[in-house]
Amino acid sequence: MVVRSRARGSPVKLRLEVVDGPEAGRSFDLDGAASFLVGRSPQAHLRLDPVADRYVSRTHFLVELRPPRCLVTDLDSANGTFVNDERVAQWELRDGDVIRAGRTRIRVRLEGVPPAAERQPLHAAVEGEDGLVDSGIMSPPAGGPFACCGCGRDLGIHAVSDGRAAELPDAVYICRACTAAQQLPALAGRRLGQLTLLRPLGRGGMGVVYKAVHDATRRICAVKHLHPSAATDERARRTFEREIDVQSAVLHPNLVRVLGRGESGGCFFVVVEFMAGGDVGRVVGKVLKGPLPVALSCRITLQVLAGLEALHEAGFVHRDLKPANFMLSRPWDDPTVVAKITDYGLAKSYEDAGRSIFDYTRSGEAGGSLLFMPPEQILNFRFVTPAADVYAVGVSLYYLLTGKHSVELSMPAGPAPGRRPNPIEAILEQPPVPVRQRAPGLGAGIAAVVDQAVQKELGARFTTATAMRVALAEAVAREGRL
Repeated sequence: MVVRSRARGSPVKLRLEVVDGPEAGRSFDLDGAASFLVGRSPQAHLRLDPVADRYVSRTHFLVELRPPRCLVTDLDSANGTFVNDERVAQWELRDGDVIRAGRTRIRVRLEGVPPAAERQPLHAAVEGEDGLVDSGIMSPPAGGPFACCGCGRDLGIHAVSDGRAAELPDAVYICRACTAAQQLPALAGRRLGQLTLLRPLGRGGMGVVYKAVHDATRRICAVKHLHPSAATDERARRTFEREIDVQSAVLHPNLVRVLGRGESGGCFFVVVEFMAGGDVGRVVGKVLKGPLPVALSCRITLQVLAGLEALHEAGFVHRDLKPANFMLSRPWDDPTVVAKITDYGLAKSYEDAGRSIFDYTRSGEAGGSLLFMPPEQILNFRFVTPAADVYAVGVSLYYLLTGKHSVELSMPAGPAPGRRPNPIEAILEQPPVPVRQRAPGLGAGIAAVVDQAVQKELGARFTTATAMRVALAEAVAREGRL
């Protein structure tokens, strides 16, 4: 059996040879970037009979070929995944390795993989929201659109100096005196080009995001600064540059804008709009610790879908839509708040799309983020169309309305409870929980849109952002939610 992707020009090839177990003698060739699922699930590429091998879980392990790397990930299997007889959670495979699950042993044959010394580390340490130094949330300024957010002084003469003030109606400004008061002492004197750094907003494997102020306009911005080590990593630099290119190419009121880019001390940085309300995921998880009001959930989603339409019309899929990537221009309870999509690091054209567990492993993300992925991104991650983004928005809306994911991850109830399902198993096999089981007060029209949006089968859900936006807008209008 041959499992092929549309990747071109890759010299890396993988053959999986089943050497022991009920399926011994079979082999599978993976050419280019591809995924291979093993388990009892009907969705598995290698489906193992539970009668012949009762030690195999429904979704046991996943092999991913991402040239020049090949990774195996155990999917919380009951009896474990072993490489060369050592139990592993994740393992970078080498030619000749043997993977074992239950009675089944699979030999790995890899061609064209560079020596280990030429590869970058597999994992990068990433801080989650708990590592944020500052949430970035502030109240809107009083005294006019160009008033200093600290003291209220009119900064209009500075704000209009670059001719972009009208393009950025949600921008926040700060005078020099208030800048000095807000800047962390550790960052005193720190600058990137024409920007004065105020404080870090977050740190990740590729770099640091700072809150900063543009000296000439006094406009507060967010600055993504690539680490020196990442700047020498060709893959990291390409990802960073692609994010800038996509975010610069597609302009829309519901897409976070790129304001500039530069280099300082051999390190690259990009300047983007500062979104004073923070991200929607944080509002649900840490501010309200529960769902958003229905009207606000729908308004945010309609705005996100409008931005997504522009992204898709330009020929891109985002591949990583979730509430944490929906940014708010103002605090969530401000009636003028605007939602915008951010984080284009994984955005690609339709021809080279996809988002897989391999990408989440590299970036340090796990189960919760995976649950916004549609099934096709796991089974055939390169077969990803705009419909995958629309599904992710649907699951996000479900989360905003309920504070929960669309599938059940809790332990099964009963006198003999089973194991907690792995996120991938839930994505592939669990039907979505009807949204009104989680939010009984939700109107029938809006609930119908949500339930359609989170269907696993492509043919059963919305396939375009426009279709979902029109259906949601009509339901909202009928039920008087906005």
